[in-house]
Amino acid sequence: MAAKKFDILMLFQIIFSILVMLISIYSKVTENYNLLPLMLILMSVMLLIIGLREYKRTQSLLWGVFYLCTSLFILFVAFKGF
Repeated sequence: MAAKKFDILMLFQIIFSILVMLISIYSKVTENYNLLPLMLILMSVMLLIIGLREYKRTQSLLWGVFYLCTSLFILFVAFKGF
């Protein structure tokens, strides 16, 4: 089995995933949902990175465009939340 290549996009995806998880745990524990739009923006960036990685991996626009559209929708919802 071939070893997966660790690239900068994977590093950013891990960083944004951890940030989203920390903000969501903090919001749930304290029941303070003021950081929800920030969490949605970070999740949008994370999905954008996933889409870029999928496009880079498969050279197919199908999943890349799907993740891009999902990312833009979440970003729209986050900015409406402000």
